[in-house]
Amino acid sequence: MRRSREEAARTRRTAVAAASRLFRERGIEAASVSEVMASLGMTDGGFYRHFESKEALAAEACAAAFAESGLARESSASAKAVLRGYLSEAHRDAPGAGCPLPGSPRRWRASLRRCGRRTLTAFAARSRASGSSCPARGREARFALLAGMVGALALARAVDDEGLSAAILRGTRGFWTRSLEPPKT
Repeated sequence: MRRSREEAARTRRTAVAAASRLFRERGIEAASVSEVMASLGMTDGGFYRHFESKEALAAEACAAAFAESGLARESSASAKAVLRGYLSEAHRDAPGAGCPLPGSPRRWRASLRRCGRRTLTAFAARSRASGSSCPARGREARFALLAGMVGALALARAVDDEGLSAAILRGTRGFWTRSLEPPKT
C-alpha cells in the first residue's frame, strides 16, 4: 500500500529531527544514515525516497537545529535571558538538543550563513526592544556577542575539566551580561 503525502512528510520531518539530534551529538561523519533510519524503525532503503543524499539531510538537520535552538527566533526574551540559557551547563551537556554551530562541518556553510543572519537580526530586534542606550547595540557588538556565545559553548564542550568548562560559561555569560547593561550615568 502506498503511503499518503502526509505520512511521507511526517516521516521526513521525523528523520530530520532524528538526524539533527544525532549529528549534533556525534557529528555528521560519525552518525550514519542507517542509524538515523533505524531510529525511525526503517531501513536504509527508505532514506532515498525522502532525501537525495546524507549532505541534503545534514543541511535540513542544521536548519531545524537552529530553528529549535531559538537563537534566531525573535521573542520577548531579553538578550540576558538568551545568554543565561545558551551559556548554561544544561545547554553544554545536551548537544543533541542544543545549538548546531559549535563543531559544525564546513559543508553546512549555506545553512549556517542563513541561520547566522537570522540570529543577528533577532539580536538587533532584542536590542531595539530593550529601549535602553546599551553600548552593545551596534552591528559589531552583535557579531562579537554571537561569536563569543558560540565560541564559549564550543570550548566548554571541548575541555575535559568540568570546573574549567563551567568557568568558561560563567565568565562569558558574566562579561556579556555586564556589557548589555545600560551605561551608568
